[in-house]
Amino acid sequence: MIKLVILILFTSSTYAKTFNRMAFTVGGATREQQVALDASRFWQISETKFFFGTGVRLTSQWSQGQNFRTAPAALTRGQSGLGAIFKPERKENIDDLTVGNSQVTSINVLAQILYRWKENWSLGANIDLIGASFGRLRKGRYNPEREDGNWPSEVSARPTPFNLLLGDDNDKGSINSEVYVHHSLNDGWGLKLGVVHAFSEYTTTRKLRNNNDRFRKKNYLPTIGLTRFF
Repeated sequence: MIKLVILILFTSSTYAKTFNRMAFTVGGATREQQVALDASRFWQISETKFFFGTGVRLTSQWSQGQNFRTAPAALTRGQSGLGAIFKPERKENIDDLTVGNSQVTSINVLAQILYRWKENWSLGANIDLIGASFGRLRKGRYNPEREDGNWPSEVSARPTPFNLLLGDDNDKGSINSEVYVHHSLNDGWGLKLGVVHAFSEYTTTRKLRNNNDRFRKKNYLPTIGLTRFF
């Protein structure tokens, strides 16, 4: 994935049509909120209506009483790698960790693609590639799928520190992706409406059932954002 980003960036950099953009985005659903700030540079791909962008995104997401489920693909799908995407879930391997008040803040390198179908209207998508997360140590209620051991009912966990895009359940850490519609108000400002697919992940301070210590929450949040062009 990272090699592909570098290749597109290199081949696109020979074209003159480039621009810089910052975006402040907020999203939310029941007991779930998120704010994000990203800064990216875009390059036109050849002479098409497509633009490729890359930059950095700072995201903070918090929730109340949400369930985090067993994260590793080797457990949730029975194998790791891209083939795991097409495997059914193995529910017998999936435990829950309920965190009363969670907050995960992450900073990631992201890739963006933009299609400008009209002068002031665009369709966009982006995804985090690699980065780091941080946050406070939290208490959570552990709910194993099977009572096959003497497991604690309360455990401590903190955000998984390393984020890496590998594909669906293979991902590590907290990764966000977004699709949106963008409208340019003038040469400097714009608005966007979209949906973010947010992965938030905690790592417990001790190994639990199946020797697992990683728990993930996936959700979709509607978003609205303000953009500034430079």
